[in-house]
Amino acid sequence: MSKKLKKYQKNSITNSIFLFSQHIWLLLKYIRSITSWLLAKIFILFSAVTLTAVTYFYFILPPYQELLDGRDRGSVTFLDKNGEKFAWRGDQFDMNLNANKMNRHLVNAVISMEDSRFYSHFGISFRGILGAIRINLKEGRGPFDGHGGSTITQQVAKLLCLLKGKHKTEAECRRRSITRKILEVPFSIALELKFSKSEILSIYFNRVYLGAGATGFEAASKRYFNKPASEVSVAEAAMLAALLSAPSRYAPTRNLKGAQDRSKIVIKLMQKRKYLTAQQAENALQNP
Repeated sequence: MSKKLKKYQKNSITNSIFLFSQHIWLLLKYIRSITSWLLAKIFILFSAVTLTAVTYFYFILPPYQELLDGRDRGSVTFLDKNGEKFAWRGDQFDMNLNANKMNRHLVNAVISMEDSRFYSHFGISFRGILGAIRINLKEGRGPFDGHGGSTITQQVAKLLCLLKGKHKTEAECRRRSITRKILEVPFSIALELKFSKSEILSIYFNRVYLGAGATGFEAASKRYFNKPASEVSVAEAAMLAALLSAPSRYAPTRNLKGAQDRSKIVIKLMQKRKYLTAQQAENALQNP
């Protein structure tokens, strides 16, 4: 074969490869443009649906004062002849609790335990949700079974039952599903738009169940420590915050040792979040 023919064949192969790569590049460019167009359409549609849902929830949310008491029925308190309480029936509730006047140890304990970025997020923590899904899958559970990764605002959404089915139990309201998790997003954003962080925290502190028939931290503080929530110590605040994970199981009237062990976890978290000094944390641990 002559050198001229070899050179021709070599140039022909090079040209073919070049043309082929050009076609591949044009195809990829076309696919990318189509994909970008579809993604843009999906994003616009998702944004429109989310905005509509946020607007709907915003306007159906009642005034803040109407959301504080989450009980289905009232309660009766029994007094002796000296006016001292000796028994009660029904869910106890006291709506005197306000986040602006709340014991800072109690606020810090709850935020440390439940939502360390409460004051910086806008109702949703996608990092928290993805982290919870990862932990659940790693531990062999379903993506929404076990850890929820919910912010305090999302927990308020659960406590309010997304304002649907007022006669549902708290367990029914907290039941995890993909649909409810999706609806929590616009509802939580609407809560953040409608109310201040202080008001959202007040709703949470007043509606959450804390065992032994006590609804809200004020009722729980009076039930367990016979004092208002504004007067609890660091150790008492930690014990109350620890009830959020399992109020019936860790109620100190039922399981004092378990309640104390859980409160130690909260105290250490408070120290880690810089809400307590090492000395304050040690003093609380030594005086449960």
